[in-house]
Amino acid sequence: MRYSFRLAMLAFIVLASPVQAGGRARGVVELFTSQGCNSCPPADRALGVLANRGGIITLAWHVDYWDYLGWKDTFSSRAFTQRQRAYNASLGAGVFTPQIIVNGSRVTSTGNMGGAASGGLPVSVDVKRVGGKTIVTVGGGSGSANLYLVSYTNSSTVAIKRGENSGKLITYRHAVRGIRNIGKWNGKAASFEVAAGGSCAILLQRGGAGTILGAAMC
Repeated sequence: MRYSFRLAMLAFIVLASPVQAGGRARGVVELFTSQGCNSCPPADRALGVLANRGGIITLAWHVDYWDYLGWKDTFSSRAFTQRQRAYNASLGAGVFTPQIIVNGSRVTSTGNMGGAASGGLPVSVDVKRVGGKTIVTVGGGSGSANLYLVSYTNSSTVAIKRGENSGKLITYRHAVRGIRNIGKWNGKAASFEVAAGGSCAILLQRGGAGTILGAAMC
């Protein structure tokens, strides 16, 4: 009876706690993809497998430059294409799909996306939800960076009716819906209160498409 009572009290404490912590990430994998690209489904599946493992933030940015082939990607955005082009300007990697960027600093292959991102990020980023507030805490480091909130759809299955993938039913994980700048980090430990809901991630990134210094799930 005493053991059962302790378990009951522990369950009550956990369930009643108003604070929920987001998961600090070891790395960030960004996939630039399109529903109109017939070479993208294997990379989409690989990203989904990696998303299920946890520990690494996975984000699928659906570009719009294949929409002209007859199928408009249901997640595509010109802003996501511009993000890929910004990476191309800094990394000199070209613009193509599927393209995988790790930690904002290098391009890797589909088969190596998990291993390439597992080494860790230099600045700690933690997320806590206290009541109706979301608090992002960033550790100390050097230089400066922007803090971004990226919202995404956790999972969505799309029946593609035209274009290169016509007739396919594909499940997409972590398709990005939007990104917004929520603060500026100057190298000193700081906390930010942000409005966040649903599936999202926090990125601490130099410039608009530079090296990612820290990240967390919210």
